[in-house]
Amino acid sequence: MATREAIQRWQSVLLEIEQYHALPSGQRTHAKLGTPQARTNWTTVNTTPVYGIVRGTLTTLVTDLWSVDAPTDPALVNVLQPVINAAIGFTPWKELLPQWDDYVAVVQAARQALDTEPMGEPTVDEIIAEMMLSLKTTLLIAGTGNLGAMTLIASEITRRYVNFAAPFRAPERAYDLATNRMVDLPSTTTLSLAAIKTILNPVREKTDSNTSQPPVMKQFAAQAIVDFYTDWEEYYRAELARAHQCSKRDFQIDYFGDLNRMRQDYVHNRGVCSNSAHCTQLTWFSEGDLMIPTPENYLQLLTDLPADELRQRPVPRQTGRERISIRASTPLIRRFEEIAGARYASKGDSLDEALRDWITTHDSAD
Repeated sequence: MATREAIQRWQSVLLEIEQYHALPSGQRTHAKLGTPQARTNWTTVNTTPVYGIVRGTLTTLVTDLWSVDAPTDPALVNVLQPVINAAIGFTPWKELLPQWDDYVAVVQAARQALDTEPMGEPTVDEIIAEMMLSLKTTLLIAGTGNLGAMTLIASEITRRYVNFAAPFRAPERAYDLATNRMVDLPSTTTLSLAAIKTILNPVREKTDSNTSQPPVMKQFAAQAIVDFYTDWEEYYRAELARAHQCSKRDFQIDYFGDLNRMRQDYVHNRGVCSNSAHCTQLTWFSEGDLMIPTPENYLQLLTDLPADELRQRPVPRQTGRERISIRASTPLIRRFEEIAGARYASKGDSLDEALRDWITTHDSAD
């Protein structure tokens, strides 16, 4: 009953605690707390900020995550409960160093157990909650993706403007992708300030559509839509099918069908609306639009996520059409496409005929 993502989050938190313990700064603090003077006067040490800093650094990571993402899988709870008990058991009325050492030992044992102990299969509710968390994270990146770059160049623009009154004009610098710094000389790994500014925040005619958002936001939107739909198609759909004991193809939901139409336009039509004009629920774009979702569109992805529908076991699908993924001989495929194109309006009809003939032949052979 634990999703792989939930286990990974706890592994990350426990590893961060171990790494703090092993860092030079952590080791120096640990050594100071181990001196005879500190151990003799531990009550004095615990009244200084040292106690609060060490306790907070070691325990806040796990107590914060536990408060918002407490596991429900009994196996996962059994592994993590000793860590939580040790975290909330820190007290200024005891010597700090032994508490530190005991806590790190419990953390190390728990992280090892996460790698070796079997966990239960995730429930439907856990899978849906994980989907929502994944979507929120994706939308955070899509909605704020250009803020980091804009902050980066803001200080550089200010530096140049201040320098305009100086006798000698400061050279335009560029961002170096190799060193993650602004540098004076251009190279094959740099982006000029002028290029960054015009790409991230271009000045456009007031008649332009989506004037509140620069075209580069299309890239973040594409990453968000493609990433979330791929997670659904390649992972969550199969996980829910396993939990419901049904075929993943039984899930036929307009919300995800619309995401697939958008995915096709982002991947195959450079983010210009074509298939997306036929969406039935996420009706954001018209034919020919540059596909930059608004904040309201992104919010709809959250509010319209069909959680209630996903909680229900879907009706077995008996009709409709779907793609098949096969690897066949290249000459056979090419010849099939030539004949199918000449004989039928749709190659799908030709494939239907071929599949029916194959099934009839092998059914009778049995």
